[in-house]
Amino acid sequence: MKQQIDLKLLQQQREERFQKSLFGANQMTQSVDDKPASSKVPLLSNENFVQIYVKCTITPEFVAQKELRDDNVDNEIDIVFDDVIENEELGMKKEYNVFVERQLVQQIKLLKQNYIEKQDLIKMPVCGSNGIRLPEEQDLLLYFEFFKIRENSTECQLLIQSQDLKSQYGLLICGCLFNDEIAQDLAFKFLTKKPTLEIIMKLLLVTVHYESKYQMYMYKLVKQILYFYNGILKEITDPLLNEVTQNLKQLSIEKPNIIRVNAKNFSLKINTTFLYPLYKQYEKERAQVFKPINEYTQFQVLRNADIPDQTEDSEYPHIYIIKKSSDQQQYLYGIQLEAHAEIQIYDNKCEKYQKYNDSYLGCVERNIWGTSMVVYDDGYPESAQLQFPDWIGQKRRRLMKIEYETNIMANEPRYFDTVFLNLDTKQWEELITLRPHYNQEKDCYQLNFFGQSKIASARNFQLIKAGDDKTIQLLHGKMEANSFNLDFRPPLSILQAFAISMVSISSKALVS
Repeated sequence: MKQQIDLKLLQQQREERFQKSLFGANQMTQSVDDKPASSKVPLLSNENFVQIYVKCTITPEFVAQKELRDDNVDNEIDIVFDDVIENEELGMKKEYNVFVERQLVQQIKLLKQNYIEKQDLIKMPVCGSNGIRLPEEQDLLLYFEFFKIRENSTECQLLIQSQDLKSQYGLLICGCLFNDEIAQDLAFKFLTKKPTLEIIMKLLLVTVHYESKYQMYMYKLVKQILYFYNGILKEITDPLLNEVTQNLKQLSIEKPNIIRVNAKNFSLKINTTFLYPLYKQYEKERAQVFKPINEYTQFQVLRNADIPDQTEDSEYPHIYIIKKSSDQQQYLYGIQLEAHAEIQIYDNKCEKYQKYNDSYLGCVERNIWGTSMVVYDDGYPESAQLQFPDWIGQKRRRLMKIEYETNIMANEPRYFDTVFLNLDTKQWEELITLRPHYNQEKDCYQLNFFGQSKIASARNFQLIKAGDDKTIQLLHGKMEANSFNLDFRPPLSILQAFAISMVSISSKALVS
């Protein structure tokens, strides 16, 4: 503990020397707490500098903690501080003053917005979380130095390269506070040159808390790590994680919401509750394909669109694409790697289709006969539920079940009984096939497809709600050998309708 106090004292002395070098002994930054109550904001601005009064409020919720591990002291745990982790007393307020060159006030948007002309003062509130360090005086001074040369990439890189790790994290924090993407990009670049599991987790803390442009990227990265760690994701493709995956033995999960990184001398403990906003944002981004569409809409489903000459009997994999008919916008991709295998669904075309990668949205699983199919979202299997903390992924949900009536002769439409989850109401609803009538004169089944089908096929069908044959909920019509119209209305979602189409098009064990 004495060594930690000495280090803290040395750091404080270093900061004072740094401030003196910028402003001189008479204008160095001052702690508000050292001032009388009647003079909390000393008036030291002059024609060259403007004073910034920084007031940091720390929320009581525990987010992160770094514990010193000493197996020789009866498992006694000491809280330690480092370049990111900073544990303060609950509800504590941190206040200080720092100076900025007057010419920068008009150039830096946040300073300009918070400048009080009558007082010739900038008031800058900062909200922190218990465990994630706040921006310090030297962080702000480094950022102001960076800002003056930010258009010169070479000088910026030399400046950042000369800083220690704590200062680089500080620049990233200030880049977030001042919404400066150049500062964020360069700081992030240097911090990830030699990434470790500890650095990845610290970057998650900083980018999410200070709402960096990298927060969703880091959230997905940590999600990949946990999926790989638990054996669900078979391969990680992000080069940033090449070295990290070699040290996953340091990782452990404590339900319901704790991630630990256990190094030789310390343990980094993270409460994943603070990731809840990112979890909700991630869900919102995918809502377009999971939630019911807003109105009756026409789509196209193409099979093996990248290789137009392929037919259903061609070599696998089979690729399915759903496009909006009006503007040809592509929404989803389906991939079936081999005959009678599950169909995986992705939101983008992938160089390598891998279940549970960032583009994966769910799958269609089937029984061996191809008569019963279940559609799931991208959640982890129920068997892995204890291996994931809250708000990083979720247990997979069943979105739809399709019971398929076999038709060996393929001389009738395919009959479905479909139950699906309405993600708006959280209620299950049912659709059935609208039965065609048989025309004895023409010796065929007939159903009006309103021009949405050009080729007679067992893959032409319509779904309705039981007892309401006046309102078509979904219409599927064959236009060409590998092209189908897919029209549907709420409460079906794009993913659910796409799954119905792919089930109809794909080969079955008992039907063609």
